[in-house]
Amino acid sequence: MENAKKEACPKCNSENLINYVHVKTGEHIRVYVECADCHHYVARYTLLTYTSDKPYEVLLRRLKCLEYASGKKALRELEEYSKNIEAEFNHIKSLTTTELAKTVEDMIKEKYEFESCQGI
Repeated sequence: MENAKKEACPKCNSENLINYVHVKTGEHIRVYVECADCHHYVARYTLLTYTSDKPYEVLLRRLKCLEYASGKKALRELEEYSKNIEAEFNHIKSLTTTELAKTVEDMIKEKYEFESCQGI
């Protein structure tokens, strides 16, 4: 099971959204979403990790404690990481070409129901 959807404001249906990223020691990263047009609260997400449009910087931070015998090996891993993030992003965008009538809440509910039936 796999779905993707562009998020929109439930009040005015605008896709013009603002993300407020909250980082606090000892807690997961939280993103609060607000409609930029009507200022309605849209959603909150809790993240385990965060990758920006500069995924190599994130990976470098993760790898800073590891030692590499080869700079070429480190560079290959960085390039592969960036390619994987870009491929994931393009895949998700392709899934949203057919607009779903489902809400994000329905999609999440189906995911948990599917996983519980599969014993995941």
